[in-house]
Amino acid sequence: MRFLVSVHQRIVTAFAIAAGAVLTAMTLALIVNVAFRAMGYGGLYGMVDAIELGLMAATFLAAPWVLRRNGHVAVDIVLTTLPETGRRRLTVAMMLFGAVMSAVLSWSSITALVTAVERGSMVRGILVFPEWVPLMAPSIAGVLLAAEFIAKAMAQPRIERMQTGL
Repeated sequence: MRFLVSVHQRIVTAFAIAAGAVLTAMTLALIVNVAFRAMGYGGLYGMVDAIELGLMAATFLAAPWVLRRNGHVAVDIVLTTLPETGRRRLTVAMMLFGAVMSAVLSWSSITALVTAVERGSMVRGILVFPEWVPLMAPSIAGVLLAAEFIAKAMAQPRIERMQTGL
């Protein structure tokens, strides 16, 4: 079991690093794009399509890492009013709900991915690429998110009052 946890953590960390690399590349491309336009050369070909794909990929790739580090937005107004036992139970229920929703996300993404591969469908914008390419990130991230949510539910986290400062 420790081996699987270690592999999972390494994959989540690698995806977070990849998300950072995507965001860095997008930032640099935007700078180059603005510079080219300012010099009268016109913008970079396919920039909008690439940014759309990059934002989606970075969001899904980083999501499990953000969840693991508790970096996500948490509205804990109800939690802070409950006694400790109620807070734990509600937290576990929310983590299990998150796991189910992540599994549904992954399942629907994988289903769409398989359909796109079978049909050989393409996305045709300024850039042309296989439709399954943008479906890979949510397919994998959903599985990783579900595992993170289940791990958090099993750990039965202790919720501190005013944890998020809201």
